Amino acid sequence: MHTDGYTRTQGAVAAALVLFAACARQAPPPGGPPDRTPPRVVWTVPAADSAGVGLKTRIRIGFSEAMDRRSVERAVFVSPRFSGEPDFRWHGKELEVRPPEDLRPDRTYLITVGAESADEVRNRMVGSYSFAFATGLTLNRGEIVGRVFPPLERPSGQTYVWAYELPEAEDPDPASHPPAYVTQPGAGGDYRFPRLGPGRYRIFAFEDRNRDQAYTPGTDPLAVPPAELPLLKGADRVRLGSLKLALRDTIPPRFLSGRTPDGRHVLLRFDEPVDPLAKMHVQGPEGLLKVLALTCDPGDSSRVWLLTAPQKAGAEYRIDVGGIGDRAGNRIPPGVEVRVKGDGAPDRRAPTSVSRFPALEARYISPDAPLLIDFSEAMAAVVPVDFWVSSDTTVAPAGHFSWIAPNRLRFTPATPWSPGETCRLLGRPEGLADPSGNALETPLAFTFTVSALEDLGDLSGAVVPADATVVIEARRLSSPERAYETEVAPGDSLYALTGLIPGHYRVTGFLDRDGDGHWSPGAPRPFMPAEPLTDLPDTLEVRPRWDTKSERRLRTEAWYSLPEPSPED
Repeated sequence: MHTDGYTRTQGAVAAALVLFAACARQAPPPGGPPDRTPPRVVWTVPAADSAGVGLKTRIRIGFSEAMDRRSVERAVFVSPRFSGEPDFRWHGKELEVRPPEDLRPDRTYLITVGAESADEVRNRMVGSYSFAFATGLTLNRGEIVGRVFPPLERPSGQTYVWAYELPEAEDPDPASHPPAYVTQPGAGGDYRFPRLGPGRYRIFAFEDRNRDQAYTPGTDPLAVPPAELPLLKGADRVRLGSLKLALRDTIPPRFLSGRTPDGRHVLLRFDEPVDPLAKMHVQGPEGLLKVLALTCDPGDSSRVWLLTAPQKAGAEYRIDVGGIGDRAGNRIPPGVEVRVKGDGAPDRRAPTSVSRFPALEARYISPDAPLLIDFSEAMAAVVPVDFWVSSDTTVAPAGHFSWIAPNRLRFTPATPWSPGETCRLLGRPEGLADPSGNALETPLAFTFTVSALEDLGDLSGAVVPADATVVIEARRLSSPERAYETEVAPGDSLYALTGLIPGHYRVTGFLDRDGDGHWSPGAPRPFMPAEPLTDLPDTLEVRPRWDTKSERRLRTEAWYSLPEPSPED
């Protein structure tokens, strides 16, 4: 009996396992498709645009899914700001924001949930979400909209847009003054400050590279607005000109090291690219050591080469680097000296060609383009004779050579290159040497194809007439990259760019208020507006033998008014 019972039990268990396995095989596989749906705000308390809200109300925000709480807490902004940081409490998918004090009477509050907010699998919101409520009977209806241009494809940190209300902060410094309003731009760079009251506003944007939610000069790129914005009435709506991020370098270059690789050269290294002085003084034990040439390394302009008269081995030389500046104009203070030991060894290193234009196998070269050759060091300023080699595959063009820098040689052809043809040139190295007599060892070869008129296209359009020159640039977005530029005179409206390589172009421009031909990014304090920017939102395709016309006018106003919202907005 016992055996029979045991056998029956074993059979029942085995049958159950078979049934379980069959059921398990019929179930869907674990996991499923990954969650790529961005989270969103689905409700708020107070409700958006509520009026008469009680002063002790706690703000609540409901999300569509469970959130990464830290990312949300870092991205929630309340304007006007509380006297201290709010307390955050979570209840599932709901965030409660507890102010450190009662809300202020008769004020419109704007709550922004920044685009940095993400769900538990790090899907970020599509853009910032803002809602407003009033402790008084009515809400402010002013609005400022704009765009951070161009949108950053690979930002190092989050981008923030700050708004200051003037004259409450008469000359705000974003490095030290907290803003009245905060938001974040969406993926396309657009931002919005709704429900603002009458007043004057100043807008800044910055990329928070050190992720401290504050603007750090010298580290974070900052965008200065092209103007202050007036909101004269409660329902004013204005669009600010595009904001462009620019890193403001305020620190002069720093000297890193110096050495003498031979008895004729000194190499100085700095911590950033520099623009050396036209003359540098090298003081030795017997007086000034003559500097014959001064060049930046063609591949790394943080390295400066000095070609000197023969040095004395072991002697100490003092070099005055005061006045050397970086590309932002910051200069090393006067009187800064560096010291190197002289090297008596002869210079036996042969120079090399480190770059040349046109590059090998380049296409779409202009018929009147010169040839440029950059060398690894300063060269003897000798004009090559019988330089080009004529053969069955190469040509020897007529023209003249000129040294436009101690290490840069230019060849200008006597007649234009033949349109549509591929030019193949070969130069003898023997006629080019450095001041120590070390000759170039490798022949110089060029192969490039010249543009023909039928290969190229034109691009044209219009701007809203302005009181200053408008500079227009069309930049090709694929290789070979090219930029074409033209100017529109004050009061005129039409622009045209001719002889463009076919391809897709982005068209941008700026109002050249100071007339220097370069865009000015402005300054935060003392406040100097940036020059107004303009751009076409979509790219334009340039086709051969075709004039591509833009149907959209470029606007260069610093700001302009938008239609007032309807009463129910």
